Amino acid sequence: MPWKPRQRFTVTALGRAAAERYQSAIRAAQQGASPRAALDQAKQEWADGLKLRSADGIVLEDLVAGHGSLAEMQETLDACGLTLRDARGTLDRLKAAQLIEPLEAADRV
Repeated sequence: MPWKPRQRFTVTALGRAAAERYQSAIRAAQQGASPRAALDQAKQEWADGLKLRSADGIVLEDLVAGHGSLAEMQETLDACGLTLRDARGTLDRLKAAQLIEPLEAADRV
């Protein structure tokens, strides 16, 4: 879906739970003897369980933090080297996993 930069999204209850699991996995990985390798593995395991990509957790975190559109996430996207095209793909995957919904769809429920 060609999401517009100002399209707003809301995080579902499943999305909030997934974000909490992501944060827990990150914290646990950072405590290990080899944090970088553990971090990469933790992100991948989290993503595999949801049929996502490991970098998708970063966008989900931004949405949970209140950055409800791609335009509001631009700083994070730049910091992670994600293009708008990459981020749109992430939004598609997060929506398919029922972790987020376009705001208008959430308003109709």
